[in-house]
Amino acid sequence: MHVSASLKALIDLTFDFWMVHRPHKSMFRKRAVVVSTGAGAGTRSAIKDVCDALFYLGVPYVLKYGIAVQAMNWDGVAEKKKMKIDTDTTRIARKLSTTMPPKIGIKTRFIFKMMSMMHKNGWDSSRTEQDYWNNQGWLNGGKPWK
Repeated sequence: MHVSASLKALIDLTFDFWMVHRPHKSMFRKRAVVVSTGAGAGTRSAIKDVCDALFYLGVPYVLKYGIAVQAMNWDGVAEKKKMKIDTDTTRIARKLSTTMPPKIGIKTRFIFKMMSMMHKNGWDSSRTEQDYWNNQGWLNGGKPWK
């Protein structure tokens, strides 16, 4: 009732690029859509796992779409459900089509500031991470989204 083992392994492999360690500046300008389908329950918890990982990678704009299709494959999905999926995904695509950069939320700003303070003061931070943050200019007030 969560992400698959393969996706969990991928998420675990990305931890080095989370805000606490060495985030990539480009991630703070990304948009994402997390899609989960299932024959029944479980989409909400799977989506949450991926959204949490995206947040800590720095992705500021994440849309979610989960739907229980009550089928084992696409051919088994009811036509009415297929039409709903088409309508919903078209709406999501429109939301993503903007060229404006995504806004950085208060939670991201707060976590980033805390990580900056942690690296600047050497609290449970490796030298490699401190050097990375310093080279990015983030220990002196710089932000990856500016």
